[in-house]
Order: sequence, then structure tokens, then C-alpha cells
Amino acid sequence: MNWYREQLERAEDDLKRLEELLQMMHDRYKLPLTNPAEIENLSPDIIAVYQELTARKNELLAAKTPQG
Repeated sequence: MNWYREQLERAEDDLKRLEELLQMMHDRYKLPLTNPAEIENLSPDIIAVYQELTARKNELLAAKTPQG
């Protein structure tokens, strides 16, 4: 998970890179989970990093969306 965290820090405002990282997590850990019971099988670190990536991506998308 440290690698994902490092990549998140390096990505900064690179939306494309954040999307790539999210896709990697999806491929490897099948995130987001469609069955909530499966969350028990994942490390809290995996979930935390996924949430960080998602939050950062959403922040960038919100910043690009015209407010008005």
C-alpha cells in the first residue's frame, strides 16, 4: 500500500494518473466492492488508500466543474 500512497502523492493534480491508480486497485482488489460483506476480507489499508484516491479524484473533478 505504500506504493499506492507514494503514487498518490506524486500524482498531485494529475487526474489521468489518479484514474490509472484507481483502475489498478479495481483490477487487483476488485474495488469498489459490489458485495458489502466482502469488505471484511480486505485490509483497512487497502480501503483507506482507495478512499484517498477517490476523494482526491472527486476534488479535482469538482474544481474543474464550473460553479454557477
